[in-house]
Amino acid sequence: MPKYQIPDVSFVKKLTSNEWASKVIPISNTKQQHPKNIKQLPPHEQKDSLCTPSDCFENVESSSDVMNINNNKNNNKKYFKVLLISVGVLLILGVLASVVMGIYALVYINKTTVASTTVTTSTTSTTTTFLPPQCYSYTIINDTTRLITAGSGYASDYGLFSTGTLVRFFGAGGTQIATFPPGGYHCTATYTGWYAGALPSFSNTVTGIMCYTPGSSSCTLYNTISVTNCGTFYVYNLIDPPNYSYIRYCTV
Repeated sequence: MPKYQIPDVSFVKKLTSNEWASKVIPISNTKQQHPKNIKQLPPHEQKDSLCTPSDCFENVESSSDVMNINNNKNNNKKYFKVLLISVGVLLILGVLASVVMGIYALVYINKTTVASTTVTTSTTSTTTTFLPPQCYSYTIINDTTRLITAGSGYASDYGLFSTGTLVRFFGAGGTQIATFPPGGYHCTATYTGWYAGALPSFSNTVTGIMCYTPGSSSCTLYNTISVTNCGTFYVYNLIDPPNYSYIRYCTV
């Protein structure tokens, strides 16, 4: 295989790989050229058009280098697109966040305005009801013989309440006068007394009819009494019943 010799020159024109191959001269067929035979370019053109042989070979790009450059360009384009998309998404999120914050601020301002302009006044009124004097001063009667469950007898209330007496029935002997006819021969008497009027409301006093019966008749005899509602009990202003033997106020 013949040997090739690269001309010994200081500067040559930039050539491609194919041009370099065509310029190679076999040693056996050519004579070494003197540097003076090589055309010299003006100094202002040598910078761009001349290079040393080693530099010129280094500037020849291989196909793999070209592919790498193209790949780098494509990657740069992809990165740039991703960057643009990211920036766009961030801008959209920023706009949405601004809208949400604006709506929240408007709602908060409206609530604050309503709260500051609306004043609710709560007034608690306390009503004190005073009980009448008879609820504090009375005579207590606790007598089990007055119960409607007690049998007949010979007791009588005539003359017992001649001046009018405030009475509260209390304890095992009953807490109030019966409000229905118990029939004759109860309460240790013959004529049984029961209250036929309406009972009063709290702290009020009413006047009603007392009836007395010796048998099936519900109101053979009667008189008038007053009743006061003291909350948890009643106070009766009792007077003497009609002048009959064995007549009483009966309790339950």
